[in-house]
Amino acid sequence: MASSSRRKQQQRYLDTPEDEVTLLGAPAEELENLHDDMEVEEPVSRARPRPFSSLSNRSARSSVYGGKDKSRSIPFRPPEKLQSKFPANVVRNQKYNVITFFPLVFYEQFKFFFNLYFLLVALSQFVPALKIGFIVTYVAPLAFVLAVTMGKEAYDDYKRNLRDREANSQKYLILEPTALNSEALPLTRAVPSSRLRVGDMVLLEKNQRVPADMVLLRTSDSSGTCFIRTDQLDGETDWKLRVAVPSCQKLPSDRELLSLGAEIYADAPIKDIHTFIGTFSIHGNSSGEGDVPLIPKVEPLTAENVLWSNTVLAAGSAVGFVIYTGSETRAVMNTSHPETKMGLLDLEINRLAKVSGPYRFGNVELKPLK
Repeated sequence: MASSSRRKQQQRYLDTPEDEVTLLGAPAEELENLHDDMEVEEPVSRARPRPFSSLSNRSARSSVYGGKDKSRSIPFRPPEKLQSKFPANVVRNQKYNVITFFPLVFYEQFKFFFNLYFLLVALSQFVPALKIGFIVTYVAPLAFVLAVTMGKEAYDDYKRNLRDREANSQKYLILEPTALNSEALPLTRAVPSSRLRVGDMVLLEKNQRVPADMVLLRTSDSSGTCFIRTDQLDGETDWKLRVAVPSCQKLPSDRELLSLGAEIYADAPIKDIHTFIGTFSIHGNSSGEGDVPLIPKVEPLTAENVLWSNTVLAAGSAVGFVIYTGSETRAVMNTSHPETKMGLLDLEINRLAKVSGPYRFGNVELKPLK
C-alpha cells in the first residue's frame, strides 16, 4: 500500500507532453541535449570585458551631449594638439561688452510694460493733437530713470570685470616637463590661471583657490588625503575630504610624476558635483629613480579623487591633474547668467500699468488743430 501511494504521488508531479514545451518554444529534451553539448565544448578563450569607452557607449553619450562625445582620455605630458581641443580656462561673468551694452540695457528696461507705457506717453507729446503740458515733464523723468539704471548696470558690470581679471591673472605653479631632462632646471613654472590647460599638473598650496577641475594626484600628507572648503561652490561650510590616487601618492617625489607613463580617462562634463566617472591607467614604464618597473593597472576614480574649481585647499599642499577647464568646469556649469532683478513693487506697478495703459490711450480726446 505504501509503495502504491508513493507511486501515485510521483505520477501527480509528472509533466504532460504539452507541459514539456518550455517558454523558449522547445521541448525540455532538446534543451537538455543542448545543455549537454555546451558542457562538452570547452571555451577557447574568455571574452574580454568591453572597455568603458567602447563605440556603443560613445554613441550613447554622443546622443546625450548633442551629438558630440565630450569624454576624454588624457595622457601625462599631452601633446599641444590635444590640449588645444579643450576650452580655455578663462573666467567670464560679465553681462555686457562695449557693443551690446546699450541694446541689452534698453531691452531689459523696455521689456517691462510700465517702462514701455511711459515711453509711449512721452512720445505721444510730440503729436500736437495729443500734447498735454510741457514735453519736458514727460521726457525728463523717463530719461532720469534710464540714466540711473544704466549707471548702475555699468558699475555692476565693471565690478564683475575686475573680479574676472583678478581670477584670470592669479598665478599658479605647474610642473614643468622639461625639468625631467635636467636636474638643474626648475621643477615648477608660474603661469596665470587663464593659461592653464587640460593635462597640466598644478601645485596647490594652503588657502589657494582651485583654478580648474582636477584629479588629485599627490598630497603633502603621508596618508594621501587633504581637506577642501566648498562654500563657494555648494554653500556648505564644513570641510570635504579628498583622497589622492594611490599609485601617485606612493611615488618618492613630485618629480616622479613627470616620468610616469599614465593616462586619465574622464567622462563628459556634467553639472552634478557629487558624481564623477573616470579611471587612472598606468602603462608600466619606469618610475624614474632606481629604474623600478611599474605594474600596468587601472584604478577607478570617483568624486572623492577630484578637486572642483572654485574650492579652496584648506591645509597642506597638493598636486592636481587638470581634466576640465573654462566652461566645462562644474562651477561654471552651475552658474546662472546674471539677470536684471525686479522687486515685488516693480512687478505690481507693471501689472497696474498693463490695466491702466490701454484705458488711458482708449479714452484720449483729440484736440482740434488751430
